[in-house]
Amino acid sequence: MNERVQRTYRRICEHLAAVQKPNGALAGEVIWNVMLPCQYVIVCHIVGHSISDERRRRILLQLERNARDDGGFGMHPDSPSWLFHTVLAYVAMRLLDVPADHPMAAKARAFIERHGGVAEVPTWGRIWLALLGLYPWDGVQPIVPELWLLPESSPAHPSRLYCHMRLIYLGLSYVYGTRFTAPETPIVERIRRELYPDGYAPDRLVASAGTIAATDLFEAPHPALGRIFGALRRLERLEPKALRARALDKAMDHILFEFRSTAYVCLSPVNGLLFTLALFIDDPAHPDLPKALEGLEYWVWEDDVDGFRICGARSDIWDTSFVVQALCEGPDVGPVRSVVEGGCRFLSAAQIQEEIVGGRRHHRAPAYGGWGFADERHPWPVSDCTAEALEALIAAERRDLSDRAGRLDLGRKTAAVAFVLLRQNDDGGFGSYEARRGPMILRKFNPAEIYGNCMLEYSYTECTGSCVRGLATARRHLKALMPPSLAERTDTAIAKGRAFIEGAQGDAGGWPGFWGINYTYGTMFALSGLLAAGVDRTNPRVRAAVRFLLDHQREDGGWGESYLGMLDGRDVPLAADEPSLVVQTAWALLSLLAAAPEERTAIDRGVAYLLERVGPDGVYPREKASGCFFNTAVLDYDLYRQEFPAWALARYLATYG
Repeated sequence: MNERVQRTYRRICEHLAAVQKPNGALAGEVIWNVMLPCQYVIVCHIVGHSISDERRRRILLQLERNARDDGGFGMHPDSPSWLFHTVLAYVAMRLLDVPADHPMAAKARAFIERHGGVAEVPTWGRIWLALLGLYPWDGVQPIVPELWLLPESSPAHPSRLYCHMRLIYLGLSYVYGTRFTAPETPIVERIRRELYPDGYAPDRLVASAGTIAATDLFEAPHPALGRIFGALRRLERLEPKALRARALDKAMDHILFEFRSTAYVCLSPVNGLLFTLALFIDDPAHPDLPKALEGLEYWVWEDDVDGFRICGARSDIWDTSFVVQALCEGPDVGPVRSVVEGGCRFLSAAQIQEEIVGGRRHHRAPAYGGWGFADERHPWPVSDCTAEALEALIAAERRDLSDRAGRLDLGRKTAAVAFVLLRQNDDGGFGSYEARRGPMILRKFNPAEIYGNCMLEYSYTECTGSCVRGLATARRHLKALMPPSLAERTDTAIAKGRAFIEGAQGDAGGWPGFWGINYTYGTMFALSGLLAAGVDRTNPRVRAAVRFLLDHQREDGGWGESYLGMLDGRDVPLAADEPSLVVQTAWALLSLLAAAPEERTAIDRGVAYLLERVGPDGVYPREKASGCFFNTAVLDYDLYRQEFPAWALARYLATYG
């Protein structure tokens, strides 16, 4: 078996070398759904930004690739069709001059009519329709900008929200606060007639504003939230215009800071699209508007195979960190050294080495010393991205696989450690971009009906596992070189993180994931954190996790979980007639190789499955997505199907020679 593993490992490494970028980064597309391309079309229509014929063709190609047999469009490739995505897709098609009787448009419109019509689209869909005059603003949740005027000590201040939600609602509060509606055009007037075949009746839509399509409703708003919205609507009628103007000015100040502090790429394309609209609403000739439109291109992937996509995230630092760690565990064969050297040079250059000027005033956590998820252009650093990048660089230095440009000095290593420590919550777990700021009660007031667990930073099993492992690696690597006070804080953080992981273990022995599907993912990070923190392989918690993984190995030798488990935190296996997933098999193997190398029979079966699935060119076929966030938003990290099998095979070779 070892010779076959070595040959396969080398072929995978050769493929990774072939896709490595000139700057040393490795990154796959983070594939999501049609929501963002459709919103891009709406933004371009409103601001008057022309879409080239080639891009128009590619947007329509992406829609064709994602249209379902029932005419709808889904949250992700494996989900049923959702009304929200289908309405956006229909509007985008028509704005791109697709005839209403075109089969794709006609089937989408029929789906909309069968599922309650536009009246039942979720709130975020209503806002995009209202911007075009296709839905009344009075039927939209009152996302008021005045919240930005509250004292920062207030539990309702938006700074307490999870940063993605904070910035999305910053953009939404601006467009809602202006009640902007684009001038009507002939195509919009036709779309209105098509979406409302019985006539456009704003009063009727307002009366049914509390109804959300069953296809889309994941988490119903708390009843108290409805009462709060009612009170806000009443207050809006009494509000002095000067107060609203002051609130909008405050919101625009935050928007401009986000644009200018990120070179116009923003935290995500979701808030980037909303902020671009806000600039146009503020001033159609705003000098920052062309830069904002150009900043959206940062998130674009397009070709003639899958068309035009706007990804949910870029993953250069995340993917590169995993690839470097993977290859540092395996034999130095073929292109391994050059791939690792290039990856380390990229990671070294991507660390944030200056604090963001003005960040505190705009509710930004300290960024110095961290790494983000994307690349050096994206100054939003993350706890586990920093831990994984730091561990990758230390591993390459220890194996002597990095050159001088790919190594950090002591100050930069300790800055990374200090950055990670700032993301630890009081319960010992780690958040992602920030430590949790708001009270847990805010989770009950989620107004985004289509997503769950999106209001706050939590303590995530995966982030905690990464951070504990990264901190423990740095502690062992630096030893006495780490300043005593930092060493003491690091030791305390590792102990608290270990306790959090132990307390989060499920009754069956596994750990649920938040950012990946699901128990296989969470268990990999949790086990690696415990082992790095000094927990012995014979520990009962480790043995329970090993038994959990062994019990879930499938007949074909692999592992596979369904995204359905993310909806309510359960362990849901794939259907028996579906093949195991390469990515999840690699995750399980990494856990077993670290925690139970004596389980050779199960490990050999899993490795045999990886060898069976790989192509002759070292490329694994695309499979079901394994990433997720907010329970419903499943993501396909395209490079996962290469980097994690490479890592599992590398660890196998290191373990068994």
